[in-house]
Amino acid sequence: MKGERKLSLDVALLASFAALYAVVLKLLPGIPAYGFPGAKIKVAVVLSPIYGFVLGQALAPSSILLGTILAMLIAPSKYTAFSLATVFCAPLGALSAALVFDKRRILGAPKWIYSLAIYLALYAAWILTDVGRGALLYTAPYAVVMGLLIADGAARRSSAERHGRILTMLHLLTGSAAGIFADHFLGSLEAIVVFRYLLESVKPDTLTAVYLAAIPVVLVERGLMLLLSLIIVLNLYLVIGKSRYIRVKVD
Repeated sequence: MKGERKLSLDVALLASFAALYAVVLKLLPGIPAYGFPGAKIKVAVVLSPIYGFVLGQALAPSSILLGTILAMLIAPSKYTAFSLATVFCAPLGALSAALVFDKRRILGAPKWIYSLAIYLALYAAWILTDVGRGALLYTAPYAVVMGLLIADGAARRSSAERHGRILTMLHLLTGSAAGIFADHFLGSLEAIVVFRYLLESVKPDTLTAVYLAAIPVVLVERGLMLLLSLIIVLNLYLVIGKSRYIRVKVD
């Protein structure tokens, strides 16, 4: 009976949060992507770390993926062919964030290790492309996030009570950043795959120049998204962080 109640709760959470995400996608406008006419960045990306914090590593990406599909079915005119290629970006962000927020382990390893592994896999794929190698400076924010993951993981092993609040802030910042930038990393990589290799519509040098020129735009855009997401996650932690209904164990 207990298992049935948990399953019912999971289904209800999945349906509710998927519907919420679909509504947010439908209502909020997208931000035009620099250098890619017609492509838009969804403001709803801000929700990825929030979903990861509340729903955990399974329900969070599942809810966002289902919500994205629902939004595409409800308002297909708002989406382009490239939108289909990026449908897994926000779910990956939610997964990365949830793995960082949760202090528990998978197969004996702390969960943040798996978030770091996601970034390393994306980095490897990036370097395999000619545009990626030419625009390596573009990946500097992702390198910073990986540094945060390692620093936060090391800090979490410390039991210094006097630094408890500082470590908690670092932890919430790292989880939020992991979610916001994992989404962006995958989306940027998929843009290379689609426009450089599948469509062959942009020359490598041109696409490399677009990525390098977009660095200031990315820093401002993702910085604002990170700030907003962190504020919400911090408040959720203060209000319901220890609730048994939160699917991650922060402390």
